[in-house]
Amino acid sequence: MSNILTCRICGCTADHPQYIAKETIMGSFERFCYFKCLDCGCLQIVSIPKNLGKYYSLNYHLEILELGKIEKKEILFLKKRIARLILFSGKRGKITRNLFGKLFPGFLWQFGELGINQKSRILDYGCGRAHFLLRLYGWGFENLLGLDPYIQNPQRIKDSVVIKKGDYTQLSGFFELIILNHVIEHLEEPLGVLKALSNHLSDKGTLIVNTPLVDSYGWRKFGNSWAMWDAPRHLHLFTVKSMAIAAQKCGLKIVKLDYDVGNNIWETSRLFSLSPEAERIETVSQKELERRQKKIKKFLKMLDALGDSDMASFYLRKS
Repeated sequence: MSNILTCRICGCTADHPQYIAKETIMGSFERFCYFKCLDCGCLQIVSIPKNLGKYYSLNYHLEILELGKIEKKEILFLKKRIARLILFSGKRGKITRNLFGKLFPGFLWQFGELGINQKSRILDYGCGRAHFLLRLYGWGFENLLGLDPYIQNPQRIKDSVVIKKGDYTQLSGFFELIILNHVIEHLEEPLGVLKALSNHLSDKGTLIVNTPLVDSYGWRKFGNSWAMWDAPRHLHLFTVKSMAIAAQKCGLKIVKLDYDVGNNIWETSRLFSLSPEAERIETVSQKELERRQKKIKKFLKMLDALGDSDMASFYLRKS
């Protein structure tokens, strides 16, 4: 049987090293074969399951599609004014951010540096239950669109937030900001989606891709117990090089890269590595996992500084 495979990201055809990953989140421990490209390093599933939907539990879909709550008008008014000042400061607000950065969400400072304002057109592709869009609405953003293939009914909140069922074929016009928050690793054709979204990005717009990184110490340490592998739901796990290649093929380039080790990934991976397959994994709350991980906070910050973290945010713009 031939082991020659072709990378779906860079096109390299070779006898790539193969790995066996197990489904862990749902406790089935079913095995799946992946290969790691010898050129770009992308770790990808060999055969995409035809019945991929069965690996997304009903409870998962119900939870991610539940809309959050809207805050009171008085609070919204105050937050809108604060956000306007932060966004207006833009790149000039580094001193202010150093002083008050922890008091307000990090995305406000980031958006200010990108030139995003409260009237900018923003798309959250694969928005799930739209929690991030509702947070943006709470800070005064007025032109928000969410797309998700599992949304059953369209939602509209005072014309500021529109949530639709569908994919990139439903899009029209251009956006100053497009967000793929832990979506690209789930896509069967990531290059096709990235290219389609780039066609709807304004000339000075930014496309932010948040995704796990397989060229990370976490993957090397935990192997198939690494929480971010998440077989078979994660079809493509990128490296910095493979993301750069994907961006270039879609007429984009990486202009900024932020590393992030997460709040509980290491502790979750440790839990997976200690769990016998004969029994279900110990149920531990997210808060408890975060509490446990705080013990190695300094070490994880060092990984962020070295660029060896489990996740990253790629800021892409047109070439």
